[in-house]
Amino acid sequence: MLCPNCGKYSSDNIIVCPQCGKLLQRRRNQDVGVMAIRQGKRARMAAMLGEPAVPLQSEKTTFEYQGASRIGNEITGSQNSSGQIPVYADVDVFGVEGDPLTEEDLRFEDKIHRSAVYGGTTEEILLPPNPAHARRNRKKHAVNWWKIGIALGVLFVFILGGIFIFLRQTDTGQKILARLGQDASSTAYWEIGEERMDTGDVENAILAFERARAIDEEAMEQDNAEYNVPGLLMLASTYEATNRTAEAEQIYIDLYTNIVPTANDAYTNEIRILLATGREAEAADLMMQAYQKTGQTSYRTQRNELLPKAPETNVYAGLYEEKKYITLTSQEGYDIYYTFNAEAQLPEEGTHYEQEIFLDEGIYTMRAVAVNGQLVSDELNAVYRIIMPSPQTPRASLAPNTYKQRQRVRLWPGLDNMEDDDITIYYTIDGSLPDADSPIYTGDPVLLPGNYVDLHAVAVNRYGKASNTLSIRYKILAKPYPLTSYDINDTGSGLTLCLTTWDEFRAVYGDALDMEEVRLSGIADPCQKRIYPWGYAVFYKQSGRQLLGELYFTTSIISAPRGTGIGNTENDVVGKFRDMGQLASASGNRGLYENDSGKGKIYQQDDGTRIIRYTANTADSHKWQLEYTLSASGVVVAVDQLYIP
Repeated sequence: MLCPNCGKYSSDNIIVCPQCGKLLQRRRNQDVGVMAIRQGKRARMAAMLGEPAVPLQSEKTTFEYQGASRIGNEITGSQNSSGQIPVYADVDVFGVEGDPLTEEDLRFEDKIHRSAVYGGTTEEILLPPNPAHARRNRKKHAVNWWKIGIALGVLFVFILGGIFIFLRQTDTGQKILARLGQDASSTAYWEIGEERMDTGDVENAILAFERARAIDEEAMEQDNAEYNVPGLLMLASTYEATNRTAEAEQIYIDLYTNIVPTANDAYTNEIRILLATGREAEAADLMMQAYQKTGQTSYRTQRNELLPKAPETNVYAGLYEEKKYITLTSQEGYDIYYTFNAEAQLPEEGTHYEQEIFLDEGIYTMRAVAVNGQLVSDELNAVYRIIMPSPQTPRASLAPNTYKQRQRVRLWPGLDNMEDDDITIYYTIDGSLPDADSPIYTGDPVLLPGNYVDLHAVAVNRYGKASNTLSIRYKILAKPYPLTSYDINDTGSGLTLCLTTWDEFRAVYGDALDMEEVRLSGIADPCQKRIYPWGYAVFYKQSGRQLLGELYFTTSIISAPRGTGIGNTENDVVGKFRDMGQLASASGNRGLYENDSGKGKIYQQDDGTRIIRYTANTADSHKWQLEYTLSASGVVVAVDQLYIP
């Protein structure tokens, strides 16, 4: 307690103040210590004892206590005997009794902490609350329900905003919305679908997956978002689990066709479905596509195990100098189809292989496949270049020039072919170009006729390749000269093709025994064939007249041009027309002449008979043909004159 005389503090059990020696008077329940000072008890105590109180000089009043002093709200002091400084915390100075209490008084009314070092101990004094202060506090702080309502409303808005942000901005919130079937992200629906799959709720899993797919597709249309490939694969596998195979296939096809061309899982699953449904050919095609797109050799291996092996050939592709016969085989014995057309579809447009394939000179690109039902092997592709070497142009012993005597000429192969025993030389002196029906040079010199002579020769090797043509013109000023060629001025018995009318003909030879309609080559309208005992005459219509188009006779009642006719020998006929003296070919045919006006040649028939045929070119680019048929004995038995439009 505080001494009312000197204001010094004494413990509660001391009766006389140790400082001034005054009697310390007490009252029941009297506040003591710092609480008394704070509540103005010091002044009240002094008034009760009739002594002057220690006045408060100002807001900063100094109190002394064991070497420590307090000025206002500041505590000062020095170390005590224990080496510690007494500290007073949160202590305010109050005026005399009756001063109004402030909010700060109320804050420190319930508890004041004081720490002081006294005899090496620390005390903490708890002061009881002041009932008067409590009453004042309750009056001063009345409840404001309006403010509380506003605060609660604001709090509610914040709570709703937080819930909205939680649902819209967090993965957990999106999944909650997805479970409720509300608008949510595709990711949330994919995850919900997967959760339902794990719990065996397949139907609802499909609904969630389809909702997620629809959201992704809408996003793709708007801002080029990416597809959820794992999600689409889950949806497809779920379709398969519910026997909705067609819908699963559509997803797989869309994945590797439009979304991810390298999607291994999509290829694998679609191949599995194709094989399970008996569509091996489609599966094989898809395996090849998967191998090309992904580079995974497992697809190629799987395809090789499924398909028949490609056909094999006995002749490898390459360059050859001789003709070839190609044989195709299938290891498993399957049917083989081949083609040389680069655009043909195999096997549909190919040729069924049954026998060896002959390849003459040329370049061939052969394609072939083996077929087992609907399964078609890979193609065998082989390019054959058969380019046989050509011989050199043959050489002649006689240089082109003008000669006054008939000449003979020898022929040889080119210098590079001198050692080649398989060189054959074909030649002509009748004015035609050499071919396989021309005479073969055997080594004997060729006798050249008089006048202008054109010598032509080609060399042919064992591959059937012909050289360039040797062409030399000689002028031989020696008789006998060849006769003229057959032309349109040559007539017999006064009958002329294309000029003699039916009326003129009938006036000489009378009416026919019979008549029938026939057609002549190159004439559109039917012609009238009038039959006589000696043969027949054919008339065609032109400009309202019937003109002689063909005359055939087998008796001497009618004569042929240049006094020839029935009963003549071959030499009789040939001696009346141009003959360059060319030898017969290996077939027995012999060329007589060939020039701008026409051609003459003798043809050996298989039955032993022979035909002497002459043609003449008309001014209007048509032809007349005169043909003698000789019996096996060499006598003319029929003559035919024909107009060829």
